[in-house]
Amino acid sequence: MKNIYLMLLLIAAYFTPYAQSQSESSYSIGLKLLSIEEFPKLLNEVKDQRAYQILKPNGLVFKINDNQISYRFQIYSVNESKYSFKNECSTCEQVNGKYEELNFKIGFEKNFTYTKLQPFYGLDLGYKSVKFNGKATNTSTSAYLYDTNIYKYAAVISPFVGFKYSFVKMLTLSAEAGLDVLNTSDKEIKSNSNNDVNASSRVNRWQIANKPLAMLSLQFNFGTL
Repeated sequence: MKNIYLMLLLIAAYFTPYAQSQSESSYSIGLKLLSIEEFPKLLNEVKDQRAYQILKPNGLVFKINDNQISYRFQIYSVNESKYSFKNECSTCEQVNGKYEELNFKIGFEKNFTYTKLQPFYGLDLGYKSVKFNGKATNTSTSAYLYDTNIYKYAAVISPFVGFKYSFVKMLTLSAEAGLDVLNTSDKEIKSNSNNDVNASSRVNRWQIANKPLAMLSLQFNFGTL
């Protein structure tokens, strides 16, 4: 994964001397078509084998273009009704349930060329909320262990690099890779089948979630600089 980021940065650096304007249009609005990413860690989730989630259209991006820089705003959500992970260890617990996530981000991107194919880099700051409701079972016997409710609230820093291609002045296809650095506040509740709470805890964490494809988007450009 590090090699992919390094390659994108090297290609972007190659084009740096030729940087010109960011866009011919004042505004862009786009649909987030696809992403491939990790979800933030839940409970004591095992991360030795990374499981990337493939997410289909789930959000919007809006950009204000100002010569060298585009200022961008994003909102997107995730709703996975059958999300599962290993807890404590790879042979200890299997947790299955419904995963919901809401994201707001604001940031900037800067491109290196004023051509149809443009490498770019940037940084987003944002807020993420996560809700998970599920059941834990013994991995070996499938015996019921407990119900769990998890609430996660996080401040997010997201550096990224990518490429965009303009078919025509009005349409741009953009793809970027990056990661989320999260400072989270988690509330974790474990209860039995009668909804009696067995354990409740609050955990503050720093986490990193990799995004090999943070966003593939199709953008409509409009307005004149």
